[in-house]
Amino acid sequence: DRSTGNNLLNSEQCDFIMNAKTAAVLIVLFLSVVQCLTETTTTITPSYHWIVVGAGCSGATVARKLLDYFPNDKVLLLERGIDNLDPVFTDETCSPEPHIFNTTRPVNCTYPAIIAPRRSVSPALGSHIYTSIPQPQLRNRSISFGAGNVTGGGTSINGMVAFRALREEFEEISSTPGLEEYNYHAFLPYYKKMENNQNSNPKVFWDRNGNSGRVPVTNHKVGSIFNEKAFLKASIANGIHPTDINTIQIGGLTKAQATITENGRRASSAINYLDSTARNNYRFTLKNISKVRRILFNSAGTAATGVEYRTGNQILSALATREVIISAGTVESPRILKSSGIGPSAELQSLGIPVIKNLPAVGTNYFEKPLTLANFRLTIPDNPKMNTSIVLSNSTFRQWKMYGTGYLAGWNNPWAVHGGSSDLDAEFHEQGPFPDTTGYNFTNWMRLICWNAHTKSRGSIKLNTTDIYGNPIIDVALLRDPSDADKLIECNYKFRKILTEAGIISGDILPPTPVWENTTAFREYVFSVVSATQHNCGTCKLGSNSSVAVIDGRHKVFGIKKLRIMDYSIFPYVLRVNPAITLYALSEKLADYIREDYQTSPPLGRVTLQFQCTPPVTAINDYSIWSVKNTYSKPYVYHWSSTTGVKGSFSVEAYSQSYFYTPVDSTQAVTLKINGVTISTKYATNATCPF
Repeated sequence: DRSTGNNLLNSEQCDFIMNAKTAAVLIVLFLSVVQCLTETTTTITPSYHWIVVGAGCSGATVARKLLDYFPNDKVLLLERGIDNLDPVFTDETCSPEPHIFNTTRPVNCTYPAIIAPRRSVSPALGSHIYTSIPQPQLRNRSISFGAGNVTGGGTSINGMVAFRALREEFEEISSTPGLEEYNYHAFLPYYKKMENNQNSNPKVFWDRNGNSGRVPVTNHKVGSIFNEKAFLKASIANGIHPTDINTIQIGGLTKAQATITENGRRASSAINYLDSTARNNYRFTLKNISKVRRILFNSAGTAATGVEYRTGNQILSALATREVIISAGTVESPRILKSSGIGPSAELQSLGIPVIKNLPAVGTNYFEKPLTLANFRLTIPDNPKMNTSIVLSNSTFRQWKMYGTGYLAGWNNPWAVHGGSSDLDAEFHEQGPFPDTTGYNFTNWMRLICWNAHTKSRGSIKLNTTDIYGNPIIDVALLRDPSDADKLIECNYKFRKILTEAGIISGDILPPTPVWENTTAFREYVFSVVSATQHNCGTCKLGSNSSVAVIDGRHKVFGIKKLRIMDYSIFPYVLRVNPAITLYALSEKLADYIREDYQTSPPLGRVTLQFQCTPPVTAINDYSIWSVKNTYSKPYVYHWSSTTGVKGSFSVEAYSQSYFYTPVDSTQAVTLKINGVTISTKYATNATCPF
């Protein structure tokens, strides 16, 4: 106080003190900046409307549908692995490397990993490899298997086999109370919706196959080199009858189709759904190398509010104002739930994890198909054109790159048997050049793949006791029930017999002939070499009872709001076929469920049941077709139910028409509802469809 003259400081002293304070403030600010730059956590929590965890087949599909269905919403898609657009996957400039059968390949020469169908990706690039605990029944072997670790997930690294699930499998799932809308008829529109079938005859199968969806489905571009007529004749003689699974969805012997583009490129979910339109949308954020650690909840622990994830050395979080959707796969989805406090309470408490919701089924019911491989030499002479040096030559590469054809554009028309009268599951692959590393010098050979989809054994996923965010403890339980090996053995012997009778194979490669001739030795061989099909499911299963299931029929986690799951972990039973196509369709179905939860009712009379009809005689007439018309400016998800006891749901876009399917019954009536309100009811007329 300079006015009083008491204990006064002169002006020089005051200036010194002020300068010292300024310096101190600057030092504190500098230290604060340094701390912010080196901190491993963030204080800024971005907010989105939707958070999708996992950019695989399901996650990429759901994320894109949310962008389309909610034009004002922001979507965050988190992926643990690398992006499929990373140069390590997209480089088409190098010549084909000589390691077609190895996983050791030059990093700068890996274009086939994602682009060319013929090649498979190196585990170090596109897969995360899991290893099970030792399995006593498998001679104490541990089973290793891969999971997609790249945008597109498994669809970026798999065999691209495109099979619809069999009707019988839908009926099995839809027999569970609360899952009635998972019947074959209710699912068919979603197969059509996601599909762009490039080979279906539109005049015959227009009512079964789609041609405007995002996922290309095509016949393999590399022709078969063995006698297919003889193969069919021998199969029929042994009770294996031909069918077309992708048309009528009835089991038997069929040719596989594939998810390959017209120019011979792999068509993954990252290509089909996360195209440039999605990636360039300012409302969409894709974060790669981002592993989710746990789900965040409100203070009451009753609703999901976001996620916590690691990217690099940072632990970040993000909030979701609408919902969190977990699509991390059969291993990671239950791991995320458990590390968040959702799962068996005893397991969580033993690890010191606060229990948010006791759901005993999380991580249980691990269902995997045991698989065996058998290699045979073909009877046809060695084909010089299939010589390794020619197949992997620059000219073959140029043919694929310029025209999308040739050896690199697909597999050699693999045949498959799924279900039907034989109740067996097998695939037949002509492999081309045999691996030089085996010591065999012939070029024409084939592989028989057998698996058992109806096993009694069940495994589990449990948290790692030393790192709850790391790789979990996996018990695959393959062949734990010894009777599960019976179908594998029957399959191998039956199709070896068929291939021999057809004059297709001339000798055994693996296992050698003496093993085939001793049934005891062959059974021991199966237990010694059996592996995983990598079609695992069941750890977050669908159901109506929280004591035995994790999610309900609309994919909502029991007891937790704003949290859903969509990946193969939700299937209560493993499908006989390769699952990708069904996952695409189910993801489209989930997107409709979500859209319905946020829709308002239409004005009276703007959405109507127009007519019912039956397909023309040129089609396989086993269902009725019903037409719904929307004359309003908004899309709607509607539910239908038939007096025959079948029900389902589908969507109709603004100012457009859609179709759904019911069993044929001349006495049935169908009721249409939107938001629980009856819109209209119509009786069957069974007139011939006017299109």
